[in-house]
Amino acid sequence: MKVRRGFTLIEMMISIAILAVLLGLAAPGFQTFIRNTQIRTTADSLQAGMQLARSEALRRNARVSFWLVSGIDAGCARTSAGTSWVVSIDDPTGACNASISNTVAPRLIQTRLGSDGSSGITINAVTGALAPAASSCITFNGFGTVEPVCPGGGAPIGRVSIVSTNSPNTTRDLQVRIASGGSIRMCDPDVPSSDASYCGEEN
Repeated sequence: MKVRRGFTLIEMMISIAILAVLLGLAAPGFQTFIRNTQIRTTADSLQAGMQLARSEALRRNARVSFWLVSGIDAGCARTSAGTSWVVSIDDPTGACNASISNTVAPRLIQTRLGSDGSSGITINAVTGALAPAASSCITFNGFGTVEPVCPGGGAPIGRVSIVSTNSPNTTRDLQVRIASGGSIRMCDPDVPSSDASYCGEEN
């Protein structure tokens, strides 16, 4: 009669050791993949919010703004480092949790909480290349172009840098850039100039 035998203790320990080595080799790459995905998710969200503001401005033939805010609550404030955002007609400071409305201030159109897929991410929004300073908003007019001043004051966002707070040297940082004519694009500041995703010169 044929005797069936399983793994011996030594064989099992060798298998576990090999598996541990393989996992150890794969873990850094997987962590980088996760962080790059978080950066891309945040960049996609910011770009989509700005494009929504521009399309609503064109549709309504009115000024519509995109705002970076500290959170979606009654105590929200404008900030150049906020991953949460609001698209509205009026300044949403202190009213980011208001209901969507075309008539009641701040006349919110859409909101997005920064913690949705953006944990471990830092952003830095600044004005155009000639005078880079912190900025928290951008306003589009009925022609889809950028207004020189946001409601309540402040020069418009020209560039948003999105980076991971973990191992920045191994991740692919991204930027969202807005031209004065209203075009919005995502780019990578670290790729060669021959790459289609290269940021190039700011305008």
